[in-house]
Amino acid sequence: MIDYLFQTSRRETVMQSNLLNATSMPKQASFPFDDGFLSVGHGHRLYVAQHGRENAPAVVVLHGGPGSGCHPSMLEWFDLECWRVILVDQRGAGRSTAADPLYGNTTAELVNDLEMIRKSLGIERWSVVGGSWGACLALLYAGHMPDAVSNLILRGAFLGADADVHWFFQKLKPLVPKAWGELTAGWSTMQQCEVFQTLAAMLQNGTRMEQENAALRWGRYEEGVMHAMFGTLAGGREPPLSKWLSKYRLQAHYLSQQCFTNTTALAGAAKRASNIPTILIHGTHDWICQPRNAAIIKRWMPQARLEWVARGTHTASDPLIRNALRKAISSCVEMAALSDI
Repeated sequence: MIDYLFQTSRRETVMQSNLLNATSMPKQASFPFDDGFLSVGHGHRLYVAQHGRENAPAVVVLHGGPGSGCHPSMLEWFDLECWRVILVDQRGAGRSTAADPLYGNTTAELVNDLEMIRKSLGIERWSVVGGSWGACLALLYAGHMPDAVSNLILRGAFLGADADVHWFFQKLKPLVPKAWGELTAGWSTMQQCEVFQTLAAMLQNGTRMEQENAALRWGRYEEGVMHAMFGTLAGGREPPLSKWLSKYRLQAHYLSQQCFTNTTALAGAAKRASNIPTILIHGTHDWICQPRNAAIIKRWMPQARLEWVARGTHTASDPLIRNALRKAISSCVEMAALSDI
């Protein structure tokens, strides 16, 4: 029996209807009309929140990471008068809970979780929006359940390959010398030549102090890359160390296994999802996930619409990327509504 504990509506909200604008959105309530937990096995309980209108076309948002969790800012991509938005914290991420976050936590399990959520909510078909790691997961899910997906939007795709990891931890060094220097400070030459492997070993097998040290290095490096992409100075308030530790332990778990997938599996999923209307969004200045990833998916899915965002970076907090997402999602509203008739 599924332990599905969605709460009743907290309050009804009357919202003024506004046409979606690419650069501005109507004021929207950020609280869910329904939220709770879904038990999915192996001691995992997923936090699932629904926003917008219950009788509108459904869309599920897949966050990046792995391990990052959903954020209320994701709602800014949608006109909540037109969509039923489902935010899901994946296994071991965000507000989801687990006896052991890494146990029973694989990509195949995440794909199955999405299908369990869809059925639990009584949704026949939904659109899927995924960013970074979430784009990889979205593609695999669409290939697994193509008849359940109305539209597919993949932003700043990460493909889970060793080449992606090597790019971020090794080849990016000339673009972010200060951040990379701090990342590898005090390490031997061998450790500096194998940055991810060194971090993963510390996070997976190290003492508590070593795990925290690795999480701090990884988190500050990622922040440094983000600031470098935007051309801003690093600094500011860091999240609690416990949050970084859980996030990067989970990422090390996935990245050390190529995210439990491979190029053949992704290409096969793309082929099976070839009839789904698909939009690819990628910034030309994305230093986290190389633009070539979008070109690879486009090769797998010739029918997909590839939208390059000039000078766009990686994160959806980048106004250029956020606006591209809004436009893409807006273009799917009518198609999603018609598909549910």
